[in-house]
Order: sequence, then structure tokens, then C-alpha cells
Amino acid sequence: MSLTTGQKLAYAIPGLALAWLIPPMYAILGDFYLRYTEATAAGIGTAMMMSKIVDAITDPPVGYLSDKTESRWGARKPWIFVGLLMVIPSFHFFFSPPEDAGNLYFALGLVLYYLCYTLIKIPMRAWLGELSPDYSERSKIWSWMTICLLLGGLLIMLLPIVFSSPLLPWFDSPEFTPEVMSFIGWVGGVGIVATLLVSLWVVPGGERNPGESSDVKQFFNILLVSKPFQHFMLGYGLSALGYGISYAVMIVGLTSYYGFADRLPIFMLAMILIQVASIPVWERIAERSSKHETWARAWVICACFMPVLWLFGANSEYFWAFVACAGVISIMQAPHMLFPVTIISDIVDYDTLKHRTSRSGNFFAVYTFVDKVLHAIGFGIGYYIIALFGYDAKAEVNTDLAVFGLKFAILGVPAVMFLLSALVLFKFPINRHRHSIIRRRIEQRARREKARAPQSSHADFQPQEV
Repeated sequence: MSLTTGQKLAYAIPGLALAWLIPPMYAILGDFYLRYTEATAAGIGTAMMMSKIVDAITDPPVGYLSDKTESRWGARKPWIFVGLLMVIPSFHFFFSPPEDAGNLYFALGLVLYYLCYTLIKIPMRAWLGELSPDYSERSKIWSWMTICLLLGGLLIMLLPIVFSSPLLPWFDSPEFTPEVMSFIGWVGGVGIVATLLVSLWVVPGGERNPGESSDVKQFFNILLVSKPFQHFMLGYGLSALGYGISYAVMIVGLTSYYGFADRLPIFMLAMILIQVASIPVWERIAERSSKHETWARAWVICACFMPVLWLFGANSEYFWAFVACAGVISIMQAPHMLFPVTIISDIVDYDTLKHRTSRSGNFFAVYTFVDKVLHAIGFGIGYYIIALFGYDAKAEVNTDLAVFGLKFAILGVPAVMFLLSALVLFKFPINRHRHSIIRRRIEQRARREKARAPQSSHADFQPQEV
């Protein structure tokens, strides 16, 4: 299947609004609830952990059922449509909490928030592998989606700046106050619905790999029988755990320790612009080697550079120096967004060749399940670390030990996780050359089976004796 430029853009454009469902949005929400509601640091950490685990339980059935779905619109579109129907009520609940909202309210909001994400994310990612069989083409399509996701994050940060400016003085400041957060929630909810409707209308349903559809037993065997997937998930899992710990409390550190609360949108805006600019560069680098090697090298550089941010003190006057240093880290984190989905699509091709079974939805469901569980553990660990060291986001001054705990969660633990991830990713077995062999053999087998089909049906007919 060959997509037009317009169809590729229509697939990617929902990323502008789906940015409301990925980091740093839920990290911003965690900091928002910590500062403006009765939720506590330990309670938010527990809620993030438990709600993500509950949410992860929904991933396997969504992946399995989307694999089994047969409709005139394809296997993935009906599930995406169900997800978009839930977005606006869920966003209204979560982004507009009452002042007395506590830990339970936050946990329920997260469950609804993540359920929308599951119903959209798993079918969208499985859909990608069915839109193109080509190693490089998949990367290009997903790079468009990644850029849209980053531009969506850019929009999130621009909204409070623009609507607190002299030209549009809707709000008193660009901080994420209750009024600003409610407004952002409505913009995101409506944006997700509108852009997904465009994608569902314009983009074709895709073509599945030839082979039988999966059954429920195969779902539970994926992690046991697919060695490339095991290898990938180990490397990705270490990345996700470190990422979750860092993101959980990064916003807390920026607003309450470094003193950037009023400049947080500007800081995040700069990080997103830097990542957007880096995407084409990473894509070109990966074309010269392989995606997993490029990703691993980026983690090594990122881990080695993270300790530089440890040098900045409380209420730092060196905002732009901080932005520059954090920008280097942001660039090195871009491959973590860009390459995992396309690598899994390559693993699905290998699995199809080996087992003659199309299990794309199941693979992405397992990936999302593990991703959410590890992010949940990471978020919980991040908040537990600052609670253990006694860091108080509402206090004027924290002890040296509490500050150490905050920096240890944001910078120390994640750097170690990223280095371990890089060691695993360097040894991932499917590179560009091997994937081209896999695709060639799948297509050769499909042609052979198609050529044999008329003969088989003819041979099956045996005249009965009278």
C-alpha cells in the first residue's frame, strides 16, 4: 500500500492533540494537583502507580479485540472512534477538579484519562504497521506523528502564554492555575475529537500481514516466544522506568525548587522546539546505521550530560543557561519518542514470518501494558523518593537532604537507567539489512501461497463414485 502525502499527514495530525495524553502533560497535572488541591505527594505517587496498573489491564483486551475486528473500515478505526467518544467527559472531570479534590479524585481522573489513551493509542500504533511494510517508510510516517506530538506539546505551553498576554488577557499569569488548566483541558478534548475524525475519514484502513489472525492464547505467549521482542522490551523497559522517575517530579523541581513556576511554559516551549528541530536529524542518522543503535548512542550521551543540571541551585538566576543544558538532554531523549513504535512494527514482521500469524495489535498491547506498568512504577518511585527525603513543594525552604532527594529522583536514578538501556539496545538483533530480508521472504511466501491457491482448490475436488 502506498500512501499519499495527504494521507500521511492525516495519520499524523492527531498528534497535535494527542500530546494532551503523554508526558509532560500528566506530570504537569501531578504538580497542579499537588499545589492546588488537597492531594499529597505520597498520595499522588500511589494514585499514579495504581491507576496506571489498573489501566494497563485494559491493554491486552483492546489489542486482542482490535486484531480480531473485521469491519468495512478496517480493524483499528472502530476502536479509535470509541476512544474519542470518551475524551471530552473524561477531560472535563480531570482538568477541572474542585478545590477539595483529594487523592481518590486524582486516581479516578487518571483511570479515565488513561482509558481514553488506551483505546486510541494501541489501534493507532498497530495501524501504522498496516499502512506500510517498508522499514524506512514506517520511520518517516512515525516521524511525522512524533513532530505533531511535539508541536502539540508546544501548543500546550503556548496557550497560557498567549492568553495571559496584553493582546489576549484572559488569565492573570501563564502559570498552570485552575482556570488555565480547565481551559487547556477543553482545548485538548475538542482537538483530539476533531483531528481523529479527520484521520479516520482520510486514511485507509491498511493491509494486514498475510497469515491467520491471532487468538487469545497467543497474546500471553508473545513475551515468551519472541526473543527480539524480549530484547526490545528489556531495553525499552529500563528507558521507561528512568523516564517515569524523572518526569514524575521534574515539574515539581522546576516550579518549587529552581523557581521557574512563572516561566515553566517558556521552558517547556524551548524543550519542545529543540526536540522538533532534532527529529529530522535523528532520522537521517538512523538511515546511515540502524534505529536501535542511534537510540542507544543518544542514551549514553544523555546520561553523561544529566549531572550538569545538578550544579544549578535553588531559585536559580541562570534560567537560560539551565534551558541550554536541559536542551541537550531533550535532544538526546527524542529517539525514545521516535523509534520504539517503528521497531515494534519490524518485530511484528519477524513474528509474521516465523509464525504465519498477524498479531500486530497484541504486540502493541503488550508493549503498552509493560510501558504503563513501568511508568507507573517509575512515577510512584519518583514521588516516594521526594516524600522519603522530606521534600515539600509548598515549603519556602527545604533541607539539604530533601533537595538531594529531589535531584536524585530527577537526574541520578534516570541516568543509570538510561546507561543500562543503551547496553541492551546496542545488541538488538533486527537491523535494516535483516529487516529487508524478512520483508522479502514474507512477500515471496505470500506470492507462493497465492499461486498455489487455485491448484489447492482444484485438487481438493474428488469425484464421488456412483
